[in-house]
Amino acid sequence: MSQQRIFITGASSGLGAALARAYAAPGVTLGLAARRIEKLETLKGELEGRGSRVEVYSLDVTDRTATQQAIDRFVAVAGGIDLVYANAGVYQNCNPALGHVGEMEEVIDVNVRGAIYTLTAALAHMVQAKAGRLVIIGSIAGFKGLPGGVYSASKVFVRYLADGWRADLAEAGVGVTVIYPGFIATEMTGEGKDYPFLMPADQAARAIKGAVAAGKDEFMLPWQWRLIVPFLRFLPASLFARRF
Repeated sequence: MSQQRIFITGASSGLGAALARAYAAPGVTLGLAARRIEKLETLKGELEGRGSRVEVYSLDVTDRTATQQAIDRFVAVAGGIDLVYANAGVYQNCNPALGHVGEMEEVIDVNVRGAIYTLTAALAHMVQAKAGRLVIIGSIAGFKGLPGGVYSASKVFVRYLADGWRADLAEAGVGVTVIYPGFIATEMTGEGKDYPFLMPADQAARAIKGAVAAGKDEFMLPWQWRLIVPFLRFLPASLFARRF
């Protein structure tokens, strides 16, 4: 499968920017979308220096029309789309005892609706071409509820969305990969906390690129989580909350 025309949301920093760097090479056209256009412009200059063609889009993925328009514009420029990464995401510590309904809505809007809008916008073009791959950034949190559980719930959603769509799209020639990262060193994790198996973003991006190129349905990283996740459901919630 060709991996020359790639659209990534949440690309201004963190894992999204690291993925853009991992793919940047002569002959590759990158579509990078995020709300912070100034950071995208800086990244664009860097990646063009590596020989890539780079298109940037100021985008709020919760805007369905704007998301469709951005991906349509990218396809028109690139001549198609091979990969789309639904990477944009937010974390809010939504304590139900304190209300935090607005924060809960933001998490659902970005992590769930934003993913659906991104994927379906690209999917229309992929189905027509009978080729392409949807890549969804999930989380280890989708296997065990974390404190502020709306984030975990949003990642459970995309986990099962990927399972269902993989079956739905089997005859359409479109693949679906869901990525389950543990803790990645990004703005979301911040500094000053001892996260287990914390992984540099550039290392994670290279591993994800390899898994997607191999056509994997699922990929969990770093490797330690593949051993731990099967036992997470047996871990008492109180202990899990204290450790993570």
